[in-house]
Amino acid sequence: MAEKRGDTGKLLYDFPTHGVLEVCVKGTFYRTTSKEFRSFDGDRRITMPKRQPSIGGDFTKIEMHTFDYSGSVFMYGTNKKVPFKGTETIIKVPEVKTKKTKKK
Repeated sequence: MAEKRGDTGKLLYDFPTHGVLEVCVKGTFYRTTSKEFRSFDGDRRITMPKRQPSIGGDFTKIEMHTFDYSGSVFMYGTNKKVPFKGTETIIKVPEVKTKKTKKK
């Protein structure tokens, strides 16, 4: 049996993941995934219905609500919080540099 490797922990989502998640890059909002949204170091917003639509109701008349999100920023793929700096990038885990040994 093989050993599990990589992303085995459960990620924390401190925002409603069922909304439309958007991040702002150079003044334009782009739709993104929950995993990228939680790690984006910039302006973020969420769009959701104001109330739950009823079954069989008219879905063309659903009133939407958009609000800015200013919650925690996490390193991509981890639950480690990082301070907000407004870099408009996804914060990734820094690469670990290893020493290369010379072959004889």
